[in-house]
Amino acid sequence: MKLILIALTASLIVLSLTSCNLDFAKQATPFPTLESQASPTALFAIPTTVPTPITTAVFPVATLSAAGFDPTATIGGIVPGTPSGPYGVIQVAANDALNIRSGPGINYPAVGSFPPTANFVMRTGPSASVNGALWVEVQNPNGGTGWVYSGYLTEFLPPSNFCADAHGLSLITSFGDALKTSNGSNMAAMVSPANGWSVRLWRDGNVVVFDHQHAQWVFISTYEHHWGAAPGSGLDTVGAIHSVVLPKFLDVFNAPAPGYAVACNSIQGGGATYTTAWPVQYTNINYYSLYKPGPTGNELSWRTLLIGVEYVQGQPYIFSTTQLEWEP
Repeated sequence: MKLILIALTASLIVLSLTSCNLDFAKQATPFPTLESQASPTALFAIPTTVPTPITTAVFPVATLSAAGFDPTATIGGIVPGTPSGPYGVIQVAANDALNIRSGPGINYPAVGSFPPTANFVMRTGPSASVNGALWVEVQNPNGGTGWVYSGYLTEFLPPSNFCADAHGLSLITSFGDALKTSNGSNMAAMVSPANGWSVRLWRDGNVVVFDHQHAQWVFISTYEHHWGAAPGSGLDTVGAIHSVVLPKFLDVFNAPAPGYAVACNSIQGGGATYTTAWPVQYTNINYYSLYKPGPTGNELSWRTLLIGVEYVQGQPYIFSTTQLEWEP
């Protein structure tokens, strides 16, 4: 029987009682999720229910355990009752802010906010589940405390510390090995248990989110996702992840000698007709740039793979991937 990964199209929301400030939006679900259209003015449909949080999957992955990875990390890295921090804000647009509420839930009034690039959020300890969404109490910059949806927070690691962490590079190597061997269990173990794996084919295309559990099926699923308009033709790219997206990632990892070049928190490329930049909503997510140059005589066939890394309880996981190439 063919294994078909069921997709649940669930857009993320912008909710506020006083403005367009955000309370919760991207909450990874147990199915691949079409997250949004890449547009400066993207609109999000308002769901009637809050998606179910990720269920942590445990996989016997000896190679990852030996490298220091922990595939059984607590959801979102949240340890109830334990003060912790700092955390960085993620998934908030450049022109928006993250609301701080007086209580856990959107029905409580806003008592402050964090800018989309804030990396000074400190948890005080308490947490609460509201309609399946985990809210945590934080220190309010205006004084006192307040509550925010945990899906908008990530463990903050200064860029210099990230680039010096050998575990990050080990993760990238393991990610490439999983791609080359089509090893679904290893792939699933590397996916962030907090926010899943956001996959983008085109830099301005659609994002599809695979959670910690269902990433194991990416090599065999026949479910066809809409990846967005292809550069040049503008035609919508439709297809299974293993037949449309992963071959482009493998093109980088299988680059002939001298192979691909790795840069930390810096985007490499072979010349482009567009400006390359790490998304503002990912400011507090560190990343690696893997650049495969084009061969002599065909320099425009370069490709760059950007891999966002999220730390959960101090361990690195794959948070996002997208590839860049020359566009007409």
